[in-house]
Amino acid sequence: MPNPPVTFPALFTPANAVAFTNADGTAQTVSVAAPLPVTVTGTGTQAVSAVSLPLPAGAATSANQSATNASLTAISGQLPASLGARPAAASLSVGMASDLASLEPGAAAITGTTMPTGGTGLTGWLSAIYRSCSEGATIAGSVTSASTVVSASNNLYMGGSFHVTNAGTTCTVTYEQSNDGTNWVTLPVVAAASPTAAPATTSTVSGVYSYVSSAAFVRARVSTYTSGTVSVVLSQKQQVAPATGVSLAAGSSGIGSVAVSGTATISGIVNLGTGFTDSTTALAASATFTGTGRANSAAQYEFFAATAFADQAGTLFIDQSLDTGATYQPILSQAVAAGGAANIAVRMCGAVGTATLYRVRYVNGAAAQSVFRLSSSFSAS
Repeated sequence: MPNPPVTFPALFTPANAVAFTNADGTAQTVSVAAPLPVTVTGTGTQAVSAVSLPLPAGAATSANQSATNASLTAISGQLPASLGARPAAASLSVGMASDLASLEPGAAAITGTTMPTGGTGLTGWLSAIYRSCSEGATIAGSVTSASTVVSASNNLYMGGSFHVTNAGTTCTVTYEQSNDGTNWVTLPVVAAASPTAAPATTSTVSGVYSYVSSAAFVRARVSTYTSGTVSVVLSQKQQVAPATGVSLAAGSSGIGSVAVSGTATISGIVNLGTGFTDSTTALAASATFTGTGRANSAAQYEFFAATAFADQAGTLFIDQSLDTGATYQPILSQAVAAGGAANIAVRMCGAVGTATLYRVRYVNGAAAQSVFRLSSSFSAS
């Protein structure tokens, strides 16, 4: 593209310009009046402007804006007005991943574990765990035929009680236990309302019947049905007191060498002491009073004691004989001051029977007495 000739360099003024070639071969400087022509294939030469610039198909124009607004409105209608928990009807559902069987990957219950009756889903399992960890469980049932009233797993429990709230009319309830839930044996129970009840395996009247069992299952079953409704409430406990045993008041029983027959009735104070008034007669000067020798033949006492009061000085003795009273030896003594008293006691020893005797003895001083009191006793403590 030729430029205007420069003939006098010394007179040349530098200038910057963009030019293009006209159709006749002359140079045309780009200006507002003569913009740079652009050639677009297939459309010829066209000046660049916002009005004439072509747009691609589907471009955002006023013609396409209505459809776009409709799509945005539909999306907005599916979004909540604000964040936070919503009821099921107002919330968006989220599907679990297809390879997760539960809340944790690869989860599985232990072998032999089944959901307790009435339980569903995670809440059911949590309530079953709570039931197993709690102190006890209560199960109720009613029947109008010869059939099982209540039956329950006894795992985690040591016993409990069956409360027969309605015994029906001439019906018999049999109590049973099992380890496999198929083969049942009798379960001894005790009527909780009776202090002398013996263990039994059946009942015919209303009441609470306690039991202790280490079997896997327990149940109450109507073995004989006549009429009416039989209702039983079973309460299971993890810790129980022994509910079976032998009542001494219910029959003839032996404990070591102690035998009880029939009903033993004990009233008053057990092991009462036995006392004696040995003398109230004043003694002469230097006189001696000797009491009667007494044996602990019943072996129910532990001590022999003596008490003396005198207005003159003297000495109180306790003597023992091991040969049926043939000879005595003093085993304890105490001086008694004039106008004073003394009390002494010895623990009995020696063979139990008539050969071992104890007696009280008093030796007066040099002055005659005017007042004298002497007594003795056997006691258990």
